[in-house]
Amino acid sequence: MDLKFETSYAKTRFLDPFREFQTTELDIETRRCPLSGDTARVLRFRARPLGPVDHSLFIARSQERPCPFCPENIERMTTRYLPQDLPQGRLQRGQATLFPNAFPYEAMNAVLVLGHEHYLRPAQFTPELLANALTLAQEGFRRLAKGLLYASLNWNYMMTAGAGLVHPHFQLAAGRRPTRFQAELRTRARAFARTNEGADIVASFLEAERKDGRRWLGRLGPASWVTPFAPRAIYDIMALVPGDKGLLDLKPNQVERLAQGLCRVLAFFESEGVGSFNMALHTQLSAGAGLPMMLRLASRIDIPPMGVDEINYFEKLHDEMITFLPPEELADRLKPHWAG
Repeated sequence: MDLKFETSYAKTRFLDPFREFQTTELDIETRRCPLSGDTARVLRFRARPLGPVDHSLFIARSQERPCPFCPENIERMTTRYLPQDLPQGRLQRGQATLFPNAFPYEAMNAVLVLGHEHYLRPAQFTPELLANALTLAQEGFRRLAKGLLYASLNWNYMMTAGAGLVHPHFQLAAGRRPTRFQAELRTRARAFARTNEGADIVASFLEAERKDGRRWLGRLGPASWVTPFAPRAIYDIMALVPGDKGLLDLKPNQVERLAQGLCRVLAFFESEGVGSFNMALHTQLSAGAGLPMMLRLASRIDIPPMGVDEINYFEKLHDEMITFLPPEELADRLKPHWAG
């Protein structure tokens, strides 16, 4: 059975004061994603350029007090695991360090500081730095999330994306039950398999997107990258790994390729003026748990000229997103960066 990329249209008309009150007619496009079930409204209005990334205010504020994630403070200012849970207290790999979240929200919840640098622009993250952090995340889940099935690796980059500190860090979360989004994704994957002789919804989705081509970016290692049909942000990029695989199944060279894809997206974000974003990598921790592996990077921007937050009541209270940038146009902008 083919996946249905559903689109519906409505028209609205009004007398436009910017065109001497001539009649203006606009299309409202609503999309529903066959993979996630997400609904988004694509409004094809011309958006203003965002301008260069500027984090000077956040950096200045961060220097008013000691940063617990900087190398001179991390030993005395961050939490440790109980000796019976992890004798050495923290996990380390290269410049990356993992320790318990002091404000936990899941059965297993850890903070992973990516490196020594207090601040990095999006384009300054390297494949080596991110691959090292992803590898440490694998070790953290293996050693500290035993018996748990569903996990995510998360990133709030900068304060306007919900970060508490400037210093780059991930948050690991794992539990026996999936989050609401993960549960919906798992349900849809299982339903598709039941009605399609065990077919993998992710493989089918990626094949459809590759043939369509308009949102397809390419494949790097185990992951294929697309701009989502029904985006969750104005800039929304997604990577998917088909098959019954999770983060723990990836080999070192596959982790490196995933990190390369991340760096391409981050460099593109900076070139577009996207200075804040959220990331979530959804993964099962045990084969057969039914959760497809999905990585999502979603912008958190202030829309010029008034600095309006791109998130409003539609996303927060209606579970729908409004975007002014069609994912097909986003893919066209990103493809030159991706090819590099």
